[in-house]
Amino acid sequence: MQLEQVQALLPQQIHEIAQVIGLPGALRLVQELGGTTWEFAKGANRNGEIRVAALADILGEEPAHKLTQHMGGEKIYIPQCTTALRRLRDLEIHRQFEQAVREGVTANTVVAELARAFKLSDRRIWLILKTLPAHSDSQLGLF
Repeated sequence: MQLEQVQALLPQQIHEIAQVIGLPGALRLVQELGGTTWEFAKGANRNGEIRVAALADILGEEPAHKLTQHMGGEKIYIPQCTTALRRLRDLEIHRQFEQAVREGVTANTVVAELARAFKLSDRRIWLILKTLPAHSDSQLGLF
């Protein structure tokens, strides 16, 4: 995925988390806990240990402990990052479409497959494909 291309769309809380555990881990946290308030326990008592273990189930042991050390005792809202995740999805649709067409699959067939894979209508896929992906913007000045 093209995580660097959506970094500017992410809220400050996610940037802070990404500095500790990396951007892929931060986005995994958003996918699992987005839209909720999470208390980063210090792990000092039984409830804290349970919260750290739940975080480890999402992120893995090492990132969960890093994040717990950095944010232990804080209670923060984990935003859903809808705009960034939608942009990631759209970039992936562009990538898969371009790859399939290069391999000789017809555009209509690819769009139908993408619509099923992403659970979107074929109209929505066509609308997404009509927008230029971010990496194409920088190439426009070359022509």
